[in-house]
Amino acid sequence: MDYQEMNVFAAMVAEQVVKKLKGVRNLTETEYVDTDEAARILGISANYLRQVKDKYPHMKAGGKQGRILFKRDALLQQFQR
Repeated sequence: MDYQEMNVFAAMVAEQVVKKLKGVRNLTETEYVDTDEAARILGISANYLRQVKDKYPHMKAGGKQGRILFKRDALLQQFQR
């Protein structure tokens, strides 16, 4: 195996390790978290987050009484600011 082949192989192995460590099936898959977890990430209460939810990327899962789910990566970016 030459140097270039080793680099390709190493990159493939590294990608698989990262997927397993993160517990993610697909690195491009968007991960959503519930309101309680989102509030913990932002350092605010879940009740306050429900009041200001439109400031953050979210979706509603279920019908009228469904759960609000927030994009984890967007929350982490917001927290870092």
